[in-house]
Amino acid sequence: MSGVDLARQALLAAQETAKKNGASAREPKRRTGTTVRREGREPLGLGAAITTMMTERGMVAPAAGGSVLAQFDAIVAAAAPELTGHVKAVAFAPDTGRLDVARDSPAYGTQLRWSAPKLLAAAHSRVNGARVRTVHVLASARVKASLITSAAQPTMPAATVERRAPPAGYHRAIDAHHQAF
Repeated sequence: MSGVDLARQALLAAQETAKKNGASAREPKRRTGTTVRREGREPLGLGAAITTMMTERGMVAPAAGGSVLAQFDAIVAAAAPELTGHVKAVAFAPDTGRLDVARDSPAYGTQLRWSAPKLLAAAHSRVNGARVRTVHVLASARVKASLITSAAQPTMPAATVERRAPPAGYHRAIDAHHQAF
């Protein structure tokens, strides 16, 4: 007989002795700690399972995002009234909390960045369930003209610039530079 067989026999003998003496086997303890979810194999609660399923299938409720975009003018008016009519919400990603905003000019973009904490607070107070975390000001090259509100901007007349002929010393300096290299 090997050592493993002897160990099994000793275990069986101890279990039979315990049964004869009236001692029952210990009931397993219930786990009360939080489970760490790895690779999706651990059980989920019903709410978490439904949320995960909706997220995987792209069915995230857009109510908060739609509300933020729909009420953006009121949010701007409450937080920074000087920006009203010069900035426009273009997109909102509810999963990341990123709000993309187009602006009329770089100056309004700077002012929008300064007012971002006020905008976030106003969005959270005005829109129930809004999860706006960041305000991303779009660069003017990425913004289409149709997205920006057309505020009445005074236009400056184009001034004609007269070119003067460069002085003779300029040409001599350029020639000397070219000969040196």
